[in-house]
Amino acid sequence: MFESLLEKLREKNGGSIPFENTAGEIQQKLKEIEENKKIGADLLFMITYMASITHANVSRPEIFAYTSERREYIPTKYMKRVECFVKRWNYSYAESLRMVADRVRNPLVESLLNRFGNSIEAGIPDDEFLTEELETVRNVYRNNFEQGIEMLKKWSDAYIALMLSATIVSIIIMVSVAIYAPNDLDSTLNSSYMLAAGVSAFGIFSMYRSIPEDKKCHDLPGGGTYEQKLVRRLERIILPIALISSLILFFVGVNFGLICIMFGILLAPLAIFGWRDDANIILRDEDFTVFIRGLGSIMGGMGMTVTPALAKVDRKSLHVLGDYIDAVYSKMNIGLDETIVWHKFVMDTGSNLIYKYLSIFKDSIELGAGPTEVSHIVSTSMLEQTLLRQKREMIGMGFIVLLIPMHVAMVGIFAFLFHILLTMSRAIKEVMNTFQETAAALSSSSGSVGGSMVGSINIFVNFPEDKMIMFLILSILIVTIANAIAGKIVKGGDRYMYYVFGSLLFILSGLIYIITPALVAMLFAIPGFESI
Repeated sequence: MFESLLEKLREKNGGSIPFENTAGEIQQKLKEIEENKKIGADLLFMITYMASITHANVSRPEIFAYTSERREYIPTKYMKRVECFVKRWNYSYAESLRMVADRVRNPLVESLLNRFGNSIEAGIPDDEFLTEELETVRNVYRNNFEQGIEMLKKWSDAYIALMLSATIVSIIIMVSVAIYAPNDLDSTLNSSYMLAAGVSAFGIFSMYRSIPEDKKCHDLPGGGTYEQKLVRRLERIILPIALISSLILFFVGVNFGLICIMFGILLAPLAIFGWRDDANIILRDEDFTVFIRGLGSIMGGMGMTVTPALAKVDRKSLHVLGDYIDAVYSKMNIGLDETIVWHKFVMDTGSNLIYKYLSIFKDSIELGAGPTEVSHIVSTSMLEQTLLRQKREMIGMGFIVLLIPMHVAMVGIFAFLFHILLTMSRAIKEVMNTFQETAAALSSSSGSVGGSMVGSINIFVNFPEDKMIMFLILSILIVTIANAIAGKIVKGGDRYMYYVFGSLLFILSGLIYIITPALVAMLFAIPGFESI
């Protein structure tokens, strides 16, 4: 039956079903956005690698062959295609580069491939072109990153304004329901949920797109710092416990504020270790630029291999990497395999930049490049990224300093007004009930007047407490989750940063939810009918 229906739809719509390819197109678009965010840094990694190995006097086929094997860089897949056209179809490198460039959607990669093809056709040596191209790619990366930072500043301010506006609209809906409950209350509340979720999603997506990717942690299997490994082990236990226990307590009827506090406290260990690891990786990356330049200079200037050169590296200039370098030196000094020792070093530091740039340095040296030249290229590229990261960190911390008070203000105002309306509704109901009882005890004529007065007053009387309590809870959840995601996007870092902001904001939301009823009861004691 369904097959015949699909065939009829195809016939009526020219052989295709409406929205048949929509899901695939959306998935492809998201994949392109994700790739475009990473392509800038990976392009810098790839050109740094190519410029480094040219100092080993490798031939053009070797440059493309070695580069195409570096699968950790996204643009190398295009170099693989170029190599395929050359080796299998006997095209020239210039023709192959142009053919691949015509099929590339990313403008940065397309421009690079066309420039490379033009330089080959013009007879420019590869080492000369790649040295100049490396400087060009650094400038482009810096420009794009700084533009992203400026956009991030504007979108972070816009996100705050959007969330405040959505909260105000939700508050207006809540007050309107208190004054006069509409017949179709569920659709009214659902529209508020959709508005809050839609506004937060728009703001988060805009911030996410505005800045290029700055990946701090590598994804090597089985690797990572002590904190990263601990977070991975703990999250498998803590996350299911936190989610399941929160749902059980909610359905049992435990106070929502206590559930939020419990959820935030359970995430706190993940948040603490994650925040510590994020700060350590930033410091390690800054130290590594100094270390790799010094190591290459010692190896090139004194004609040493890696092991004796490590002993000459000044440990005073290394604030956090000193212990790791000592461990590398001690292992190499007793004769352990150099590749295994460096792999262990990369695993223990947990840094993506160290992983990428150390492999460039090692591969170039193994191919015969001069350590001094390679260390200068590698350290300069890495320094560019660490300096830009410092700018982003400054913007991120400024946003966090604004985000947390803003979150407290939004949730606090929302909960405070809700409990004021709830208190007024209960007080007015009590007054009207007492008035009805008094009016009924009077004469029949007076009673009819009193009854008509009571029937004409509906303000705050029909306030749906149960539905509005759920409205408050869901609104707080939307705001808290959205702000946690926004904080992680602006700050950057590994996924444990979700736990950092989630733990903090859920604890704050829970405290506000618990405190506001007591404050409202203390500050807004509405007199009853007897005192009027």
